[in-house]
Amino acid sequence: MPIRLQAIALVAIAAVGAGLWFGRDYIPGVEANSQASGKKSKKKRSSRGVPVIVTHVTKADDDTTIAAVGTARARKSVMIHAKSDGVIMDFRTKAGQRLSKGDLIFELDSRQAELAAEIAGKKVTEAERQLKRARQLNKRNVNSDARVADAEIALDRVKLEQLQAQKSLSDLKMVAPFNGVIGLPKAEVGDRVTSTTPIVSFDMRRELLVEFQVPERYSASIKAGKEIAATTPSYERRKFSGRVQYIDSRVDPASRTVAVRAIVPNTDDLLRPGMSFAVEINLPGKSYAVVPELSLQWRKGESYVWLVSDKKAHKTLVTTVRRRNGIVLVDGEIAPKDLVVTEGVQRLRDGRKVFYDEPRGEPKKTDPVKRSARDRDASKG
Repeated sequence: MPIRLQAIALVAIAAVGAGLWFGRDYIPGVEANSQASGKKSKKKRSSRGVPVIVTHVTKADDDTTIAAVGTARARKSVMIHAKSDGVIMDFRTKAGQRLSKGDLIFELDSRQAELAAEIAGKKVTEAERQLKRARQLNKRNVNSDARVADAEIALDRVKLEQLQAQKSLSDLKMVAPFNGVIGLPKAEVGDRVTSTTPIVSFDMRRELLVEFQVPERYSASIKAGKEIAATTPSYERRKFSGRVQYIDSRVDPASRTVAVRAIVPNTDDLLRPGMSFAVEINLPGKSYAVVPELSLQWRKGESYVWLVSDKKAHKTLVTTVRRRNGIVLVDGEIAPKDLVVTEGVQRLRDGRKVFYDEPRGEPKKTDPVKRSARDRDASKG
């Protein structure tokens, strides 16, 4: 009897379980509440829009930096030669000494030239005496006017000889042609030199001239007076400022470059002619909107960004101007302080609602985006 009751109880329990299983769709309860909760959550998310991350659009100047290498030379530079042959008797200067215009540098043996000048002076005195006597005799009608004219011509001749002798004497003294600095002498006292023998260099280096080449495309943008920055291996951590003096009137057809000459002041006398200089010229460019590189999208050959206004995303076509260090300069219907989507662009459609956290702080102007003269124009995609 107990076993029979147990069997009947098991059958009854199984029947109730089967009924509950097959009738689960008709039983109000947890499942219905779960579905309602899901629909309510979806409806709430749909009303808020697509979640995105945004940032402010900034702006930057598209500057161009022209980089070139040039060699410096002195503002004035000469190699001093003797004007005539002779032996150096006196060398008044030493290397590195500063001279003013007219200061004596060296002197050749002048004994013969002094004698010639003295003889020429005696001849002039004698010719003057002869002319005076001829005029006195002419007044007494002793000689003719022709004798007086001959004496005058003789006096003029010996005066020219005297000037020539004095010039030869002065040529034996070499003086500074301008204010400058003496270099290392290539001859010493006692050396016999000729007019072709280089004696010593002489430079005016208060200002140095640096000549370099720039691409012809920038020749119209560089004007006289434009500032430059120059560095040299001798002073790696120091920049020297200067200005453009001249731009050549011709473009080299082989290299397609134009020569530019700049002046670099050397008031501290740190720089020397012959030094190499790395020269930079900054050419200011137009201002453009700046967006993060992640926000720039491409589709069917077009580049665009998603701008946000009134809690909606708007597709805005832009043109890429320059890429640099994770940012992009773009041109189009976009302005600083606009909100641009940086993450979450995959689910966006034009006009779709979005929700986001406001970016912190006010947008600031980005530092100028400098490009080298070797860079190409706007990189596309």
